[in-house]
Amino acid sequence: MQNPQKHKLAAILLAAGPSSRLGRPKQLLEFNGETLVRRAARLLLELGLKVIAVTGAESVKVEKSLKGLALDTVYNENWVQGMGESIARGASKIPAGYDGVLIMQCDQWRIQKDDLFSLISSWNSDISRLYATSWCSKESLVYGPPVIFPSDLIHELKNVKGQMGAKALLDQYSGRLELVGMANAASDLDTTEDLKRLLNQSVRCPNS
Repeated sequence: MQNPQKHKLAAILLAAGPSSRLGRPKQLLEFNGETLVRRAARLLLELGLKVIAVTGAESVKVEKSLKGLALDTVYNENWVQGMGESIARGASKIPAGYDGVLIMQCDQWRIQKDDLFSLISSWNSDISRLYATSWCSKESLVYGPPVIFPSDLIHELKNVKGQMGAKALLDQYSGRLELVGMANAASDLDTTEDLKRLLNQSVRCPNS
C-alpha cells in the first residue's frame, strides 16, 4: 500500500476518557496483544501522519503503552469534562503548515489501515472540505469519526467543548461535508456486550 498523502495531515488520537459506561479505560484494553490506543496510533503512523495522542484518565499507563512510537502526547487535565476538551487540547498542539487534521477515537477496534487510506485519499481530492466516515445502523445512515477537518477550521477545533466533541462543527459546516463509507467504524466499545465481541474477535482474528 502506498502512502496516501499528497498534503500534510496531522491526527489527534483521543485517549483521555474514563469509559464510565464500560467500567474501565477502553484505551488500555488489548486486542490481539496490543492495547487499543497503541493499535490506533500505529495505524495512523504507518500512513505517515503526525500523531498527537491526548491522554487523561490513566495517563501514565496510556503513555507507557505508547512508548517507542514516534508521536507526541499531551495531557488533558480537564478530561472529566468530555471529549471536546481533548479535541481542543490536541488541536492547540498542531504546528503551523498542516493542511488538515484527522480526529480518531481509539476504541473503533475494527478499523484497518485500508479504511484510513480510503478516508485520507478522499480528503486529498479536495482538502477544503470536511470528511466523515459513515455506516449503517438499524437501517439508518449515520456518520462520525474518524473525521478530517480542513486547515481553516483548526482554530475552531481549539475552542470545542463538552461531550459532543466536534459534532457541532460537522453540523455547522454540513454544506462542506463529504461522507466516506466505512463499515468497520461502526464497532466501538461502550458496553460490556461490545467488550465481549472484541474479546471474541481477539481470539479468532489475526492482528492487522
